[in-house]
Amino acid sequence: MISCDRIQAALSARLDGEPAPLEDDVIDAHLEACVQCRAFYEQAAFLNRRMNLSEARPDAIPDLSDVIIAGVEPTWRKQAASRALGVAFSRVGMVLVGVMWVLWATSLLGVSGVGEWEPVFSRLLVEAAAMRCALGFGLLFAAWQTRIVSGLLPLYGALWMFSFGFAVREIVLGELSFDSLIQLVLLAVSVVVLLWCWLSDKGWALIEFGLKSLR
Repeated sequence: MISCDRIQAALSARLDGEPAPLEDDVIDAHLEACVQCRAFYEQAAFLNRRMNLSEARPDAIPDLSDVIIAGVEPTWRKQAASRALGVAFSRVGMVLVGVMWVLWATSLLGVSGVGEWEPVFSRLLVEAAAMRCALGFGLLFAAWQTRIVSGLLPLYGALWMFSFGFAVREIVLGELSFDSLIQLVLLAVSVVVLLWCWLSDKGWALIEFGLKSLR
Protein backbone atom coordinates (compact mmCIF):
# COMPACT_ATOMS: atom_id res chain seq x y z
CA MET A 1 0.00 0.00 0.00
CA ILE A 2 1.41 3.40 -1.00
CA SER A 3 2.00 5.77 1.92
CA CYS A 4 0.50 9.23 2.11
CA ASP A 5 4.00 10.77 2.18
CA ARG A 6 4.81 9.34 -1.27
CA ILE A 7 1.46 10.50 -2.63
CA GLN A 8 1.97 14.01 -1.25
CA ALA A 9 5.48 14.17 -2.73
CA ALA A 10 4.04 13.15 -6.09
CA LEU A 11 1.31 15.79 -5.78
CA SER A 12 3.92 18.46 -5.05
CA ALA A 13 5.83 17.40 -8.16
CA ARG A 14 2.64 17.55 -10.21
CA LEU A 15 1.86 21.07 -8.99
CA ASP A 16 5.44 22.18 -9.77
CA GLY A 17 5.20 20.82 -13.29
CA GLU A 18 7.79 18.13 -12.63
CA PRO A 19 7.52 14.43 -13.57
CA ALA A 20 5.64 12.62 -10.80
CA PRO A 21 7.34 9.52 -9.34
CA LEU A 22 3.97 7.67 -9.43
CA GLU A 23 1.45 7.01 -12.17
CA ASP A 24 -1.42 9.50 -12.43
CA ASP A 25 -4.00 6.70 -12.10
CA VAL A 26 -2.41 5.58 -8.81
CA ILE A 27 -2.38 9.14 -7.46
CA ASP A 28 -5.99 9.84 -8.49
CA ALA A 29 -7.24 6.54 -7.01
CA HIS A 30 -5.53 7.34 -3.70
CA LEU A 31 -6.97 10.88 -3.67
CA GLU A 32 -10.48 9.50 -4.12
CA ALA A 33 -10.15 7.30 -1.04
CA CYS A 34 -7.93 9.42 1.24
CA VAL A 35 -9.40 12.48 2.98
CA GLN A 36 -6.01 13.68 4.25
CA CYS A 37 -4.27 13.68 0.89
CA ARG A 38 -7.26 15.31 -0.75
CA ALA A 39 -7.13 18.16 1.80
CA PHE A 40 -3.36 18.46 1.28
CA TYR A 41 -3.80 18.70 -2.50
CA GLU A 42 -6.54 21.34 -2.21
CA GLN A 43 -4.47 23.54 0.10
CA ALA A 44 -1.31 23.14 -1.98
CA ALA A 45 -3.14 23.94 -5.22
CA PHE A 46 -4.66 27.03 -3.62
CA LEU A 47 -1.25 28.32 -2.48
CA ASN A 48 0.18 27.56 -5.91
CA ARG A 49 -2.50 29.69 -7.55
CA ARG A 50 -1.88 32.52 -5.11
CA MET A 51 1.81 32.57 -6.00
CA ASN A 52 0.95 32.99 -9.70
CA LEU A 53 3.52 30.44 -10.72
CA SER A 54 1.96 30.20 -14.15
CA GLU A 55 2.98 33.82 -14.90
CA ALA A 56 6.63 33.31 -14.07
CA ARG A 57 9.27 32.49 -16.70
CA PRO A 58 9.94 28.73 -17.07
CA ASP A 59 13.64 29.18 -16.31
CA ALA A 60 12.88 31.29 -13.24
CA ILE A 61 10.44 28.91 -11.49
CA PRO A 62 12.04 27.75 -8.23
CA ASP A 63 11.38 24.47 -6.51
CA LEU A 64 8.76 25.51 -3.98
CA SER A 65 7.69 22.04 -2.88
CA ASP A 66 9.33 22.38 0.54
CA VAL A 67 7.81 25.83 1.07
CA ILE A 68 4.36 24.63 0.04
CA ILE A 69 4.50 21.55 2.27
CA ALA A 70 5.77 23.57 5.24
CA GLY A 71 3.01 26.14 4.74
CA VAL A 72 0.06 23.80 4.40
CA GLU A 73 1.08 20.84 6.55
CA PRO A 74 -0.15 22.14 9.95
CA THR A 75 -3.44 23.33 8.47
CA TRP A 76 -4.29 20.27 6.42
CA ARG A 77 -3.32 17.88 9.21
CA LYS A 78 -5.74 19.63 11.57
CA GLN A 79 -8.49 19.72 8.96
CA ALA A 80 -7.88 16.11 7.93
CA ALA A 81 -8.11 14.93 11.54
CA SER A 82 -11.38 16.81 12.03
CA ARG A 83 -12.84 15.42 8.81
CA ALA A 84 -11.75 11.87 9.58
CA LEU A 85 -13.37 12.10 13.02
CA GLY A 86 -16.60 13.41 11.50
CA VAL A 87 -16.68 10.62 8.92
CA ALA A 88 -16.06 8.00 11.62
CA PHE A 89 -18.88 9.22 13.86
CA SER A 90 -21.29 9.56 10.94
CA ARG A 91 -20.53 5.99 9.82
CA VAL A 92 -21.34 4.74 13.31
CA GLY A 93 -24.59 6.71 13.17
CA MET A 94 -25.48 5.19 9.79
CA VAL A 95 -24.94 1.69 11.17
CA LEU A 96 -27.14 2.33 14.20
CA VAL A 97 -29.97 3.90 12.21
CA GLY A 98 -29.69 1.22 9.53
CA VAL A 99 -30.07 -1.50 12.15
CA MET A 100 -33.17 0.27 13.50
CA TRP A 101 -34.75 0.29 10.03
CA VAL A 102 -34.04 -3.42 9.55
CA LEU A 103 -35.37 -4.32 13.00
CA TRP A 104 -38.54 -2.37 12.32
CA ALA A 105 -39.01 -4.18 9.00
CA THR A 106 -38.50 -7.53 10.72
CA SER A 107 -41.05 -6.66 13.39
CA LEU A 108 -43.63 -5.83 10.71
CA LEU A 109 -43.12 -9.16 9.00
CA GLY A 110 -43.41 -10.91 12.34
CA VAL A 111 -46.89 -9.57 13.11
CA SER A 112 -49.16 -12.49 13.91
CA GLY A 113 -52.07 -13.26 11.63
CA VAL A 114 -50.70 -11.47 8.58
CA GLY A 115 -51.71 -14.30 6.28
CA GLU A 116 -55.29 -14.14 7.56
CA TRP A 117 -55.77 -10.46 6.71
CA GLU A 118 -57.27 -9.06 3.56
CA PRO A 119 -54.86 -9.41 0.61
CA VAL A 120 -54.64 -5.66 0.18
CA PHE A 121 -53.60 -5.04 3.78
CA SER A 122 -51.17 -7.94 3.73
CA ARG A 123 -49.52 -6.60 0.58
CA LEU A 124 -49.27 -3.09 2.04
CA LEU A 125 -47.64 -4.48 5.17
CA VAL A 126 -45.10 -6.45 3.14
CA GLU A 127 -44.34 -3.41 0.98
CA ALA A 128 -43.86 -1.22 4.06
CA ALA A 129 -41.50 -3.81 5.52
CA ALA A 130 -39.59 -4.02 2.22
CA MET A 131 -39.20 -0.23 2.07
CA ARG A 132 -37.87 -0.04 5.64
CA CYS A 133 -35.52 -2.93 4.99
CA ALA A 134 -34.21 -1.20 1.85
CA LEU A 135 -33.65 2.04 3.76
CA GLY A 136 -31.77 0.15 6.45
CA PHE A 137 -29.54 -1.77 4.05
CA GLY A 138 -28.89 1.45 2.13
CA LEU A 139 -27.48 3.09 5.27
CA LEU A 140 -25.45 0.02 6.17
CA PHE A 141 -23.92 -0.11 2.70
CA ALA A 142 -23.21 3.65 2.80
CA ALA A 143 -21.40 3.18 6.11
CA TRP A 144 -19.21 0.60 4.38
CA GLN A 145 -18.73 2.51 1.10
CA THR A 146 -19.00 6.22 1.92
CA ARG A 147 -18.52 7.21 -1.73
CA ILE A 148 -22.23 6.49 -2.38
CA VAL A 149 -23.44 8.90 0.32
CA SER A 150 -23.83 11.77 -2.15
CA GLY A 151 -26.16 9.58 -4.24
CA LEU A 152 -28.30 8.43 -1.31
CA LEU A 153 -28.68 11.84 0.31
CA PRO A 154 -31.22 13.24 -2.22
CA LEU A 155 -33.30 10.05 -1.95
CA TYR A 156 -33.54 10.10 1.85
CA GLY A 157 -34.02 13.87 1.79
CA ALA A 158 -36.96 13.59 -0.60
CA LEU A 159 -38.55 10.82 1.48
CA TRP A 160 -38.27 12.91 4.62
CA MET A 161 -39.66 16.01 2.88
CA PHE A 162 -42.76 14.22 1.62
CA SER A 163 -43.25 12.38 4.93
CA PHE A 164 -42.96 15.65 6.82
CA GLY A 165 -45.55 17.28 4.57
CA PHE A 166 -48.08 14.51 5.22
CA ALA A 167 -47.20 14.49 8.93
CA VAL A 168 -48.03 18.20 9.23
CA ARG A 169 -51.46 17.49 7.75
CA GLU A 170 -52.00 14.59 10.17
CA ILE A 171 -50.90 16.72 13.12
CA VAL A 172 -53.38 19.45 12.17
CA LEU A 173 -56.16 16.86 11.90
CA GLY A 174 -55.04 15.09 15.06
CA GLU A 175 -54.47 11.82 13.18
CA LEU A 176 -50.70 11.38 13.51
CA SER A 177 -49.98 7.77 14.47
CA PHE A 178 -47.04 6.50 16.50
CA ASP A 179 -45.63 4.59 13.49
CA SER A 180 -45.75 7.74 11.35
CA LEU A 181 -43.91 9.68 14.04
CA ILE A 182 -41.22 6.99 14.34
CA GLN A 183 -40.79 6.89 10.56
CA LEU A 184 -40.46 10.68 10.42
CA VAL A 185 -37.82 10.69 13.17
CA LEU A 186 -35.81 7.85 11.59
CA LEU A 187 -35.88 9.56 8.20
CA ALA A 188 -34.71 12.82 9.76
CA VAL A 189 -31.85 11.07 11.58
CA SER A 190 -30.93 9.23 8.38
CA VAL A 191 -30.68 12.52 6.50
CA VAL A 192 -28.60 14.05 9.30
CA VAL A 193 -26.01 11.25 9.41
CA LEU A 194 -25.74 11.13 5.61
CA LEU A 195 -25.34 14.91 5.42
CA TRP A 196 -22.82 14.81 8.25
CA CYS A 197 -20.75 12.21 6.39
CA TRP A 198 -20.91 14.15 3.13
CA LEU A 199 -19.89 17.43 4.75
CA SER A 200 -17.05 15.76 6.67
CA ASP A 201 -15.72 13.98 3.60
CA LYS A 202 -16.26 16.44 0.72
CA GLY A 203 -18.75 19.13 1.54
CA TRP A 204 -16.58 21.44 3.65
CA ALA A 205 -13.80 21.25 1.08
CA LEU A 206 -16.18 22.28 -1.71
CA ILE A 207 -17.68 25.09 0.38
CA GLU A 208 -14.23 26.33 1.39
CA PHE A 209 -13.00 26.23 -2.20
CA GLY A 210 -16.06 28.15 -3.37
CA LEU A 211 -15.58 30.85 -0.75
CA LYS A 212 -11.90 31.24 -1.64
CA SER A 213 -12.75 31.47 -5.33
CA LEU A 214 -15.09 34.40 -4.61
CA ARG A 215 -12.38 36.35 -2.84
